[in-house]
Amino acid sequence: MRIIKAQQDFDVLRNARALPASFLNQIEYYFNQLRVELEDEAESEFRLGRHGYIVVLEVGDNVRDLSNVGLDREGNGLLGSYPEYVELFNVGEGLQMYKVAVLYDNDYLMTFFTQAGAHDEEVEQWLKDQTERR
Repeated sequence: MRIIKAQQDFDVLRNARALPASFLNQIEYYFNQLRVELEDEAESEFRLGRHGYIVVLEVGDNVRDLSNVGLDREGNGLLGSYPEYVELFNVGEGLQMYKVAVLYDNDYLMTFFTQAGAHDEEVEQWLKDQTERR
């Protein structure tokens, strides 16, 4: 799991080659959209946090227990959430990714990104079902 709150997080991920470039570029595009919408001119550096942030789920992450980002095991983690929307994107290099937006309250929206095919069959089916519902 990768947590993204600031531009420097992209720099670290890019230098470490932790994620495919096309995947990271799509997430950074979304981050920049949020920057335009939320940027406070009084802040010296734009950071996500007060209104939610970006979480990148990776192979091996337990999406049924994301208590460190507010979706606990008792609620079945991401699978027990009620997303505002789920989108499937083609990001190039033959990759697809899901974008899952979960509104925790009126002011706090967490956005999860994950590569299609990175999780078990039940999770992949849940993502597909959520995408088709919208």
